[in-house]
Amino acid sequence: MEILRFQGARLKPYFYLIPVLLSLTGCTTANLNSVKLSDSTQSSNQSKTDKITLNIDGLKKCANSKDNSIQISPDMPVTILVHGCFSSAGKFRALADVYNLNEQQAVCFEYNDRDDLEVVSGNLAQAINELAVSIPGQTINIIGHSQGGLISRRSLIANRNDNIRVEAHDIHLTTISSPFNGITASSHCGVEPLRIFSFGMVDLICYAVTGNKYRQITPTSYFVNHPGDLVPSVTEHLLIKTDEEKSCRTFDNTGHCIEDDFVFSLDEQSNPMTDKPTNVKALTVKAGHVEIVGNETYAPTKLLKVLYDNHLLHLNNENVEYEISHIINRVYLEPQLSI
Repeated sequence: MEILRFQGARLKPYFYLIPVLLSLTGCTTANLNSVKLSDSTQSSNQSKTDKITLNIDGLKKCANSKDNSIQISPDMPVTILVHGCFSSAGKFRALADVYNLNEQQAVCFEYNDRDDLEVVSGNLAQAINELAVSIPGQTINIIGHSQGGLISRRSLIANRNDNIRVEAHDIHLTTISSPFNGITASSHCGVEPLRIFSFGMVDLICYAVTGNKYRQITPTSYFVNHPGDLVPSVTEHLLIKTDEEKSCRTFDNTGHCIEDDFVFSLDEQSNPMTDKPTNVKALTVKAGHVEIVGNETYAPTKLLKVLYDNHLLHLNNENVEYEISHIINRVYLEPQLSI
């Protein structure tokens, strides 16, 4: 039996899946939970008098709060942020505050990252429809990172098996670092003979590591190979791929990398069926998997610039570089309050 290597260890088939899948199942997201936000971002410049309060399953404020209601202005576009695995709405709070600081509004979609991706994307589709009823005529921007990108796109396809169809009239989709071509490290989870001859051991390991989605994230899965066509109301899909080679998430005191920021290769993020539609704008950013959305060490400067360039983030100053620096200073660097 072939001996497989992972990070210098010699591991036999089946059991090597545990460390591989733990690190490479699309479940790495920015740890913004430990970012401390400045006082100035705690209150929005938006008028609270014309806001409405909604209770929509899955949608909540981007904060670690048990309050699942959201307050929005019905006469303004709304951005929905969809996190990846091992995350929560609170970890997107800093990015949401960037929008609020510029008189825009953002909410988060929260879900159990171990659930079936078809089920979760169906829940998101229903949430989008409920939100659309409350903000008639307004654009809904959806931004999904990593696994959140898979869920976001799946929620917007026209031929869903559950027959849920998003009816909102104007939707803009942005996906970031999402493995639309499947996750190479999970390949064994989709090999039928191996699943049979292991007497169920492969299924048990894959389920233990990733949950109900384990057969959907493999390169050979139906989910990956039948991505579906987006509903016509999706005016554009901004597909941001990250070139994560030689990226670093954590440095020691001497500046040496002690934890890399590589999760998905460009091949894993590239699927002709999701790349080629006419309403897709694909671009590649040289950035790590967490770097692109930011964490407690650095702000998502590259992402903010991309969002601005694509009219998804409006700035209050024509000097883009100055305004982005100003935002980063206010949200990430000023004297701060703990979440």
